[in-house]
Amino acid sequence: MWDFLTRVLLDTITQIVILFFFLVYFFTQRKDARLKVSRLGLIRLALLAAIFFFFLLSAYSAVNPALRQVSTMGMVLINLLFLVNIILVFLERPYRDALEAYAQEPENQEHLDKIWRDGKQLYYLRYFVSSIFSGTSPFRFLGEIAGERIRQDLKDNMAKHGLTRGFISLAALVGFLKARLAQGEFPQEFQEVITKSLSQFAQHPWIEEQVNDFLTMAMENPESLYHPQWAQMWEKAKGGK
Repeated sequence: MWDFLTRVLLDTITQIVILFFFLVYFFTQRKDARLKVSRLGLIRLALLAAIFFFFLLSAYSAVNPALRQVSTMGMVLINLLFLVNIILVFLERPYRDALEAYAQEPENQEHLDKIWRDGKQLYYLRYFVSSIFSGTSPFRFLGEIAGERIRQDLKDNMAKHGLTRGFISLAALVGFLKARLAQGEFPQEFQEVITKSLSQFAQHPWIEEQVNDFLTMAMENPESLYHPQWAQMWEKAKGGK
């Protein structure tokens, strides 16, 4: 039974069929907005497919049976790499969903826990080979790079939803200050005075508009806060004017 399965899996026709299904899957998944598709990833995909067809031509043109077997093993290896990429896609979907869920409900701790759990699975597998050749402890390498990438993904996703969800606004800033004030060990009179001042400060429409503009500029275009002329020159240079 094992010998039969081995012969079937090591057959060139079987490997061609497996590659076909992998390629169809990858091109259909490009429509999923949750997944990030980079040019580098597409180049890597094309390169793997080119190497596969090189092994395929070598397998059919090789006279020496040993060379034909080596070419077939190369095709198997390429398909295994495609399989790893498919597993990464399956791991990335719930991770991206958790990021979006947290952006909608940032006060929900369960979303943050799911982000950390799914993100570790995704980045541990993605950088497993790199960890072996990192020159340091693989577990330490994976822990550091997973933590860094997860924090960056959180930052990017929250920044993307910051304006539409009201995370970056005067109301959010005042709410943050009031929460910090409540957590601190301040005299009751001091808390009452500061809370009243914050409420009055947030009620003025002009102040709210200016603070919201400041926070938006600080996030999207910080150089324009103190060097607006330079920022205008940069915009003109990008526009080719």
